[in-house]
Amino acid sequence: MGRVIRRDKEVLINDTDPVDVEVTNTVDIAASSPLDVAITGQPIETEVTNTVDITASTPLNTNISKNELGYDAWGRAKAIKDNSLFHGMFSYNVPVLTWYETINGVVSTTITNCTSVDGALNIVAGSTLNDDTYLRSYRNPRYEPNRGALYSTAGWITNPTALMTREWGTFTAESGVFFRLKSGGTLVGVLRTTTSGGGTVDTEYTLTIPVGVDLSKGNIFDIQYQWRGVGNYKFFINLIEVGNTETLGTLTQLSIFNPALPVAWNSINLGDNDAMNFGCVDVTSEGGKDNGKTYGSVGIENQSGQVSISGTGNFNIPIIAVRSKPTVGGLINTRDTLALLASAYADQRAFFRVWATRDFTAITENSDTWGDFGDGHLEYIALNNGGGTDMTFNTTGLMPVFGCRVGIDTTYSTSALFEGRTEIYLTPGDMFVFTIHRETGAAVNCGVTFEFAEAI
Repeated sequence: MGRVIRRDKEVLINDTDPVDVEVTNTVDIAASSPLDVAITGQPIETEVTNTVDITASTPLNTNISKNELGYDAWGRAKAIKDNSLFHGMFSYNVPVLTWYETINGVVSTTITNCTSVDGALNIVAGSTLNDDTYLRSYRNPRYEPNRGALYSTAGWITNPTALMTREWGTFTAESGVFFRLKSGGTLVGVLRTTTSGGGTVDTEYTLTIPVGVDLSKGNIFDIQYQWRGVGNYKFFINLIEVGNTETLGTLTQLSIFNPALPVAWNSINLGDNDAMNFGCVDVTSEGGKDNGKTYGSVGIENQSGQVSISGTGNFNIPIIAVRSKPTVGGLINTRDTLALLASAYADQRAFFRVWATRDFTAITENSDTWGDFGDGHLEYIALNNGGGTDMTFNTTGLMPVFGCRVGIDTTYSTSALFEGRTEIYLTPGDMFVFTIHRETGAAVNCGVTFEFAEAI
């Protein structure tokens, strides 16, 4: 029970004249009683001027969540909507449009050591000593400033004490945060960063594994971090906090220099080649909106805004191409580019196609030249911008990802935004080629504009 002193103002006298009076009314209420208490049979609006007695065992800042992840990375009770930036599942296979594998530093033409087994991702290092298998997403979901970030997955590790190094989290060879199961069975948390003066450094953090946790059985793993350049990183197993980097207030450099990171796994054979297995994986922004991108566009830059294709037998002529550099300034490029809109125009009935490839040799520049867009993470090339022999495009082994007809003297625009259902990204190492040809292969004047948003 609690005692509430109530002072009520503005009541009606004889139901006609409103006057300001102060009425002190004391009532006893149970915890479930409403504060809208009726006086003389009529409910009135009330102002509570003192508080209900609270026992010492009742916390003032109560979080109804069942575990510590009910707080965001800044220790605030979550009253926000989390936004998943990226997720993956492996029910039938390892989707080749989402993931790629490297073995001993070489990109696999066919994913070999990372497979789907009964719906789970199964990763082995390779049968030879020091074999090193790395699986990563093409996408690099970027931390959103002043938000928390949360990496989540679930898995089991065959023979946790094997002579191997096995890692999972969000990381590249230069930057990241992840779990590391060391040879012999010790599990640690890792921060990785690269600086101009110190190179790439991994800092390991001790994890206190809860009693009863068996890494060979299915467990859930989470990494929650503030970043903001110098914030803390927390590691969780089965929703229990098992480690905290406690970097806040201790650093003279960024904890990780680049917070745009792929989802990744790494397995190294140090004498054994046992598997690690995982279910789904997700990277979430706590309260974020997946925004903060910068608009850009490329197209035909000459005075007429179009190029002329002459002769006959001209099909799939490259008008512009845009590619995202694998490295920038000697560092791994992890800046994703969101496709927004492509517009094609022609003065004859024509056909417009969009092609996607990671083979940069598909374009032969001839007299045309590549130029940097913005700060040089992207570069582009346009037909006939060199004044000599036009660039060519080898479509062997390629399939267009989009195609449509363009009417005479009209512009056709295709949006790459699908009302939140899916998105199209140009990721580092990708190239988009935009082609047009007159439907008969004869002469045509035409052009293309590609609009996008860089995740800067």
